[in-house]
Amino acid sequence: MILVTGGTGVVGTQLLIDLTIAGKNVRALKRKTSSLELTEKIFSLQNPKGKALFDKIEWIDGDVQDILSLEAAMQDVEYIYHCAAMVSFDPKDKPTMMRVNVEGTANMVNTALAHKIKKLCFVSSVAALGRSEENTMVDENCDWVSSKENSQYAVSKYQAELEVWRGIAEGLNAVIVNPSIIFGPGDADKSSAKLFTTAMKGNKFYTKGINAFVDVRDVSSIMIKLMESDIVNERFIVTAGNFSYEKILTLMSEGFKKPKPSIHTKPWLLEIVWRLDKLRSLFTGSSPLLTRETARTSGKSYYYNNEKVVKQLGHEFIPIDKSIYDNCSIFEKLYKK
Repeated sequence: MILVTGGTGVVGTQLLIDLTIAGKNVRALKRKTSSLELTEKIFSLQNPKGKALFDKIEWIDGDVQDILSLEAAMQDVEYIYHCAAMVSFDPKDKPTMMRVNVEGTANMVNTALAHKIKKLCFVSSVAALGRSEENTMVDENCDWVSSKENSQYAVSKYQAELEVWRGIAEGLNAVIVNPSIIFGPGDADKSSAKLFTTAMKGNKFYTKGINAFVDVRDVSSIMIKLMESDIVNERFIVTAGNFSYEKILTLMSEGFKKPKPSIHTKPWLLEIVWRLDKLRSLFTGSSPLLTRETARTSGKSYYYNNEKVVKQLGHEFIPIDKSIYDNCSIFEKLYKK
């Protein structure tokens, strides 16, 4: 039996699709408040037999912060994919994010050790590798450096990774993947989905920053390859390459058949916009669309090296234009009114 946490998230959903296609027995952990409607819809859009595949999953209510629910979820389980995490750049979410990402991962590791799980795959992030300097190539050997460039999300994933390494020291077989910004269908208001839903409406703006991007299908494929290999106790950057935001946003506009972005949003303007958006969020009680962290990183250049995963697994990444066009098609089916 395989256990997947975060089964309703972008990575978890794709992973469940791929595992069920392969005929694996899968149990998926979800929070009691999480709806399966979007997940089931994505299954149907991604595969002609999506409904039948979805029905093969054993869904179980639980929470990574609830050890008793993890005990129940790990009964008869041999392999675990720990995808559950909170992604937020809103300062008010910091305490909750630290509990979910750090304490939740510690709970997963401790329970996995107690149940003598054969192998665990932890979904970390390139953010956990730290951002000490701009315009430098980051690989798996880079040491974490405390820096104002690191978001609170990055800190939470770094500390979560430490819990996995602690588990490894205590005898847990584990692999860690560090994906870059992931393109895949999911909640319209979360993560990179915001880029797609904004582009679908017609986006005029772009920044001069550079970052790394990857298709969720690559992330899932690499996770499965690692879990089915003899590789243990290593981490792998998972990215298709480094691209400018201008190129990414232009490809999205092409995918949705919209005019390409033509207005360069300069750093000084972003500094004003995130402050205004913070005021708006305070008055409305909603989450900010742009935070100080996202505003500042969008104009900077960060590079990540995927050489290790390419060499060790021989993985060929989906070209970024195909990834974006495929996702544009799915997002239109999910959200176009």
